[in-house]
Amino acid sequence: MDDLLRGAGLDRARSIEEACRLVAAVRGRPLEVVEGDLGPGVTGLWLAFPDRDLVLVDARQTLPGQHRDHVVAHELVHVLDAAALGPPPAGACRDGYDDPAERRVERLASELMISIASHGSSASRLTSLELYR
Repeated sequence: MDDLLRGAGLDRARSIEEACRLVAAVRGRPLEVVEGDLGPGVTGLWLAFPDRDLVLVDARQTLPGQHRDHVVAHELVHVLDAAALGPPPAGACRDGYDDPAERRVERLASELMISIASHGSSASRLTSLELYR
């Protein structure tokens, strides 16, 4: 597992909710996941406010369960990156996966999902790992 994730304690997370609590602890402020309408092609978005972090997930474009959790994991990696490297420029967003930094975030989100799955039962572990092959 990557040092960024391990440093936040995410190698011990057993659920995406626990991962959210760990990231909130690293940031020293609340982190809330809510559903919202983000528009075509946008499944997740992280917003940093002065007093909290907000992760928006578009439920219309996101399947419940592991797909939704992966979207949240992706945004959590962005939050951790900002804590380590500083915030992205105002209004920064991606359009596709051509950016190497965005591919890295996606890889780390997959690592987090695999780690969470590895703490579950053998049946859920095998199902989850199969998704990320």
